[in-house]
Amino acid sequence: MSLKDIVEIDQHATLAINGSDSPFWDNIMTTVTETYSWSLLIVVLLIIIFKNNSVKEGIVILLSIGLMMTVADTIASGIVKPMVHRWRPTQDPELMYLIDIVDNYRGGRFGFFSGHACNSFSMATFLCLLFRHRILSFVLYFWCCTTTFTRLYLGVHYLGDVIVGAIVGIILGILFYSLMNLVMRRMKSVKLISEQFTSTGYLKSDINMFLTTIFFNYICIIIYSMTKGLI
Repeated sequence: MSLKDIVEIDQHATLAINGSDSPFWDNIMTTVTETYSWSLLIVVLLIIIFKNNSVKEGIVILLSIGLMMTVADTIASGIVKPMVHRWRPTQDPELMYLIDIVDNYRGGRFGFFSGHACNSFSMATFLCLLFRHRILSFVLYFWCCTTTFTRLYLGVHYLGDVIVGAIVGIILGILFYSLMNLVMRRMKSVKLISEQFTSTGYLKSDINMFLTTIFFNYICIIIYSMTKGLI
């Protein structure tokens, strides 16, 4: 299979996923794709991290996450996109008139690879390793899939952009968790081990609170999307 064949498959797959005739789904996708719609999760995450760790450990974790997100964004938007120069579907002269545009949103010029996918998958991978909770891990990757799917629905990324972004994000998540773990081991913190805690020392009740917050956030997004046209 040649590169041309791969590009054509990527284009056809993107067109098949892109858009719909539903204002409700348009509202859902434009809301989910925005970072601010997940602000509550960030607040709860901060509470859990500092509740289950010392202040020094909490700062190390936050610095690791912040550095990871900075590196992910720099690689995607600062290095690869300007270097590869692959048009977003909404900007591609070959496809831009076939793409279903929502709220006139077209994004920037170049889209390879997806920064949204890279950021969300790096964060999810890091948190999965940090908390070591099976159900939460499944939900976090489901969250990644929904946030990255919005980029295809809105036509601002090809499927290939999202797949590569997800792979890079997972690698970065593993890398930065491993680096953070080395620092944390030097701090010689004692983690409690019992049925009430995960294997990494986080209260399962706090993990359940985080899960509840994620589900609550999705419900709020759905309600907002249903009433958006009425407000």
